[in-house]
Amino acid sequence: MPQVYDLDPIFLSYRHSDGDELADRAAWVLRAYGVPVWHDQTHLPPGRFQRRLQEALDSGLSGAVLLVTEDMAHSSFVRELELPNLLRWEADSAFTFAIGNTVTDSRGRLDYGAPDRLLPQELATLSDFDQFAVLDHAGLARLASEMAVRRVRRAAVDDRLHLDIQTRVPALGTRKVPLATRTRPPLPGTSVPPAEAWEDFAAFLGDLPRIVQSAGVQHLHVTGGAHLSMAFALGAALPTTTGLTVTIADQYGNEWTGAETRTVPLAQNTIPLDGPAEGPIAVYLDLVPAPPNKDFRRYVKSHPYAHAVEIALAQRELIPADVAPALVTELRRRIGEIAGNRPVHLFMRVPFPLAVMLGRACNTLRVTLYEWERETETPTYLEMATVSAGRSGGPVVSWTTDRSPAYAEVHSA
Repeated sequence: MPQVYDLDPIFLSYRHSDGDELADRAAWVLRAYGVPVWHDQTHLPPGRFQRRLQEALDSGLSGAVLLVTEDMAHSSFVRELELPNLLRWEADSAFTFAIGNTVTDSRGRLDYGAPDRLLPQELATLSDFDQFAVLDHAGLARLASEMAVRRVRRAAVDDRLHLDIQTRVPALGTRKVPLATRTRPPLPGTSVPPAEAWEDFAAFLGDLPRIVQSAGVQHLHVTGGAHLSMAFALGAALPTTTGLTVTIADQYGNEWTGAETRTVPLAQNTIPLDGPAEGPIAVYLDLVPAPPNKDFRRYVKSHPYAHAVEIALAQRELIPADVAPALVTELRRRIGEIAGNRPVHLFMRVPFPLAVMLGRACNTLRVTLYEWERETETPTYLEMATVSAGRSGGPVVSWTTDRSPAYAEVHSA
């Protein structure tokens, strides 16, 4: 039997006839939680269904999830080949195994006896394993959270937990790290995270403090890249008040951390508006070495904001990583002064690490986050989500399900 490695993917075992949609949803929830998945619909081209288990075994696995549906009774392949092999692997303490069950009894309660009835095994009694009701998204999230906890307990190194995140790319090519968070990519013809990605990600962020605590570490190291709204929300899940040390690496390998020493000069401009005196304020952070962006001004002038401010680099140069702590403190101070007690609508063109750090620092603000949708016929800003750090249940208060420009015109206030 091949050796089990903690950082390898987990395998999804399921019945295609009634489990395809469930397996797809489970795969994305698990990925959002940082657990890479070996899923045959992702990894195998058509016509190779019978080879999926051997392909997975050869590539390496760290665990498995058995998704039990009513049609499992007709799956000799799962009953006689997949499951016996996975149970042999489960004898290794490093291999994590759990059951996601969709079968209910006559009273509508989870039927814990269904796995043994539908998939009888000589090697083990399936009811002895952890079972999760996966009838809805919340159930899938509970399953994913448990698999993530088991993973980080074995994978943290030297009081440091590594989280790698990608929100723009497909799940393939996942790095072998303890938490490899991958969200559903933008839909065809769009460039922003779909609402389903936010549903998965919001659940993960709500559980992230517990997952980190389970690893027994005080230092989280973040790499990768993400839509800036999601990067900010990630930071808001672990505000500075937690006392956790968080370092973020940029694309050049520089770690954005350190003591507050020097910063960079900023230019702040108020945009004249004819909107109502009461209402949300809009703040645009333009902190990249690129020509000024005029789209924000056009956007806020056509929407009912009470106040709008641009904060930009006084000199359009690359921000050094070591200025980040002092810069974030200054940005947080300015945003707080601008907002007062009003809701903040935040638009960002900043380096990925800075968005995460700012999310950590805005722990007393309620912030609505936007992304620039560049792929539509008329590019525009679209509302993504509202976050509030320190909130019970996670920082994501809500996310927008309708991403059309028409929605944005009506609901951006």
